Amino acid sequence: MHRRGFMAAVMAALLLTGCSRNGSDSSGVKDGTDGEYRVFSNGVCISEENLDVPEKNSYDYADFYIPEGMVTDYYSRYELSDEEREVYDSVKESLGRLKSKAPLLVDSAVYQKILETIRLEQLAYPHVSGRSLDYNGSAQEFEVLFTYRLSADEISSMNMAAEKAAKEIIAQLTPEMDDYEKLKFFHDYLILNCETDASYDYADTVYGALVRKKALCEGYTKAFSYLCNLVGIENVIVTGETYVPHTWNMVKLGGNWYHVDVTWDKSDDELHKLYPDVILYQYFMVTDSVIENNHKIWNYPAEAPKAYGIEENYFVREGADVSSREELLTASENAIISAVKSRSSGAMVKFDTTDLYLASEADLENEELFTPVIEKVRSECGENIKLSWTGYYAQYRILTFIIEYES
Repeated sequence: MHRRGFMAAVMAALLLTGCSRNGSDSSGVKDGTDGEYRVFSNGVCISEENLDVPEKNSYDYADFYIPEGMVTDYYSRYELSDEEREVYDSVKESLGRLKSKAPLLVDSAVYQKILETIRLEQLAYPHVSGRSLDYNGSAQEFEVLFTYRLSADEISSMNMAAEKAAKEIIAQLTPEMDDYEKLKFFHDYLILNCETDASYDYADTVYGALVRKKALCEGYTKAFSYLCNLVGIENVIVTGETYVPHTWNMVKLGGNWYHVDVTWDKSDDELHKLYPDVILYQYFMVTDSVIENNHKIWNYPAEAPKAYGIEENYFVREGADVSSREELLTASENAIISAVKSRSSGAMVKFDTTDLYLASEADLENEELFTPVIEKVRSECGENIKLSWTGYYAQYRILTFIIEYES
């Protein structure tokens, strides 16, 4: 996705649907096609009750329904010049009207940046399948030809179904939740309710993640961004790579930016098969230095915000950071009780240094070490649990607890 030559820039699809981390096979996931849904084309499956398109669109630049909150406008608001913004609006309308072609108004590098900005910001645009370059001899200008995989009615129905699913998620929030807790709820919901599926045609869309519950990184990222928009949390979608092209989110809380990578907080195949309800938090509310351990930020279509804050980091907020061997039990208790209250099967603590992590491994050999924690869980939460642990993220000084609930 770096800037290339003219033809490559215009013809590249730029859809990051190959960013599965664990290669999970979700072919067994129910898709809801039980008679209450209507199949349009290419696997688009919409509930019958969501088929009535509103007579009046809430936006004047598209022929299909765009729900409130389905625009994440960080790059276009802060990073485009006035001239680029005019081109952005023109291209956005061309794609919203499903026009087959549009004049090339700027040089290829700028045009590619604008197309990428639209892809990341217009969450209600699941329909662009390709683009190519043509020269209009009569007008003596280059044109970009667009192809689409969906009709306006299909897009509207998908967006309405995604809107309905999102509102059902938002309805589960409570008035007592602060923004950190809302973000954690969205993060956990997507991990527990959406399966990684590289075979699904719309795994790169909000609809795929929230309605069909099948997604790759772009679907997880766009769904998370949409939910953030609905509760007024500023956010941006970041592009980059791990061992493949990848997308994730950044959110702004308390004046600081943090990275959130829902895709990489899903456990891999082996751990997921044993404990499907385990949620990881290595990449929830983290700094640049943490994400850059194994993510490369492309800073494209524009430079991503800098993330230095730690106040809203998971381990800090949950009291699960360990700065001495004496703090291991307290930090573990905080993390485990927090996990049990949400009925999670996993909890994590993070050590300040590798030496501290290694030194604490000897303490873990004591089978009675966590007896007080288990007893406190029983008295405070009314749950009988068994604990085990794994070095799943040992290279990052993280101890991961596995929680088993006894009836």
